[in-house]
Amino acid sequence: MPAQKLTQKWIEAEVAKPRTTRVDYFDTVHRGLCLRIGPRGASWYYMTRIDGKLARLKLGEWAALGIADARAKAGEIENQKAAGFHPKAEQARERAAKRESRTLDRERLVRTVGELWTASHLGDLAPATQADYRRALAEFVAEFGDEDIGSLRRGQLVRFLDKVKARSTTAANRTAVVIRLLFGFARDRFDLESNPAADIKNPAKQTKRKRTLDRNEIRILWRACELAGYPYGHALRFAICTGQRIGEVGGIRRSDIDSTGDYWKQEDNKSGRRIDIYLASRAKAVLDDCPHLGKRAPYFSASADESGEARPLRSDTWNNALRRHIAPQVKPAAAELELDPIAKPWTPHDLRRTVRTALTGWCGVSPDTAERVLNHALSGLREVYDHADYRPHVAEALERWDRELSAILKGAAPTVIPLASRRGSKRRAG
Repeated sequence: MPAQKLTQKWIEAEVAKPRTTRVDYFDTVHRGLCLRIGPRGASWYYMTRIDGKLARLKLGEWAALGIADARAKAGEIENQKAAGFHPKAEQARERAAKRESRTLDRERLVRTVGELWTASHLGDLAPATQADYRRALAEFVAEFGDEDIGSLRRGQLVRFLDKVKARSTTAANRTAVVIRLLFGFARDRFDLESNPAADIKNPAKQTKRKRTLDRNEIRILWRACELAGYPYGHALRFAICTGQRIGEVGGIRRSDIDSTGDYWKQEDNKSGRRIDIYLASRAKAVLDDCPHLGKRAPYFSASADESGEARPLRSDTWNNALRRHIAPQVKPAAAELELDPIAKPWTPHDLRRTVRTALTGWCGVSPDTAERVLNHALSGLREVYDHADYRPHVAEALERWDRELSAILKGAAPTVIPLASRRGSKRRAG
């Protein structure tokens, strides 16, 4: 915390310098006056003791408050203290008065700011990410929608995130991201006195899931999906056949299938990259068993819009759908197959991880090709230089998986030795 005689010329030079951290400069002319300079600009503060405790009182932004005015405001606070007034209480009253004066300023309402942020920031994101952010924002707006965004305090945001965390750690972390982005947007456009969301951390530590289904669990789930029927049972079986994300599976339309009937032309996906997903015989059979709802209609639909057009399955409906339609069929399916019921919890995304593991472990597909089946992004120089057509390799990989899936459903053991075992055998042979 360096001391400095603050002058207009010196401040202008310091503010113009690029910075990554904030530094407090204390005025040598007026004791306690402080100019904080950071990456976003500079603000005046006055440091004083109130009831024996050191307090930092914000005076205003440097761009709107000159040196003389800042020193004068610091002097006013000293006079208030001498007269028995409590400066922090005075600032609280000033904030309350400002909030009251903005009651009719609808542009500053959280719901309005949320709409502006959505319109300007979500368009470039992947559809699945957009949907996640919209859900998080909707919950935040339901809580604070009619509040002036400048009136919210950090404690309110933290308590709200704690409430979301009690329901879902994943949702809480996603909501924290949205809150940080929303307040960063609002601070730049509505001259907020402070950003209460700055440096708010994600409420929960995110651990990567490693759950994969074994061969018997795949058999049970496949049969449970057959018992559950259309649309959720069909959609899950199609996800098992292709290894694609459940949100992308739920959105597949008849117009997305190419003229040969062999490829699903997938453009609306998380990665934002066009990919042609090969359809092996079981995947085609699932689609052929779906009702024909229209030439451009989705294959999987559980509802219609206002005009009567079929809606695709939304990714946010799956928790409820699994509980209502799939879970009740799991035990009957296990009993029918004379297998132990599935004991560990699973999610639709675990099916994608299961397919990826099976491609390499059971089907002998190279890791590179298996990653391309799942449309995962390449990294490093390969992303820049490797633009080969991998569709034949992906098609062969999914044909192998189709054959292996048929064997799994018949109760057969793996026909390919896992890669780790093969390496171990080679070392022992040498």
